[in-house]
Amino acid sequence: MLFHLQTLGFSHKLHNRHCRMSETSLRAFRLVVAGNLHQVLESLKLGSEILSLRWIHQCFQMLTIFNDAFAKLMVEIDYPVSEWEPGSIDEYFDYSINLLELLNSISSSLSHLNQHWVLLSHALRIMETSPDLAVERLKEIKYSHDSIKELTRARAGADGRHGKGNGKGRIFHEAILILKTTGFWVCGVVLSGLKSDNKPMMEINADSPLVALDLIFRKKMMEEGGLVKELERVNEIVRLITSSGSGNGNGNGDSDAAKELKAGLEVFGNGLKGLKEEEEGLFAEIMAARNEVLETLRRNNN
Repeated sequence: MLFHLQTLGFSHKLHNRHCRMSETSLRAFRLVVAGNLHQVLESLKLGSEILSLRWIHQCFQMLTIFNDAFAKLMVEIDYPVSEWEPGSIDEYFDYSINLLELLNSISSSLSHLNQHWVLLSHALRIMETSPDLAVERLKEIKYSHDSIKELTRARAGADGRHGKGNGKGRIFHEAILILKTTGFWVCGVVLSGLKSDNKPMMEINADSPLVALDLIFRKKMMEEGGLVKELERVNEIVRLITSSGSGNGNGNGDSDAAKELKAGLEVFGNGLKGLKEEEEGLFAEIMAARNEVLETLRRNNN
């Protein structure tokens, strides 16, 4: 399995065989990606934290690792933006704009869950003074099942210009294919977890070379009921309180169930906050990189 993660279904043969340093740099980039995906594979096999916000966050953090590794590769092969070929430019903007769209979808899902968190937190706060009203306002957190905007990205190799050109352009092409495949796969994992739905995974990663990982992840989702653990824990306590009317405990809003709900909401809220910070940081990084590329191209054309 590790071998398949390392190759990712792509050929890494270079036309310029004499360029050993560039080939070594590409191999190092692939190993960074493969190593991180192998960790995900192992965690899927163990399954102890699958679909927890912590696990989803760990997957999400791979996007920054992969993008940083890609930037390092471009430096090592001495392929600055000012020398990018037309095919390289097209591929970069294709990848980055679609990743930004996916990050917007992730942001929307996080906002949806956060709204439910705010409502539950408010109901918990009024439990001390108005326990009956609080119990009436306690509602289970619902997932958002809005559809993912259909991506219009070109399939790998669909454009005849992609993958052609000199040795540096070919290395770029090999690396950007890996970046697309793994980046979109990670976003599919995050969105499927946040929506408790396999549909985003299937929509985003159609024809993905990471078939084995897809199958394992989807199987785990089915086994776990597709529910984020921290969210389901909160919902279990909400059901307990609303079914028994036990939110008032001794009349002071300090029942064991209320304490458990408070603790559960704190864990869930912190998880959402961490994911939101990661999403915003990555979005800002990609936008800054795109702007830098555009500025470089503008200067070269003047």
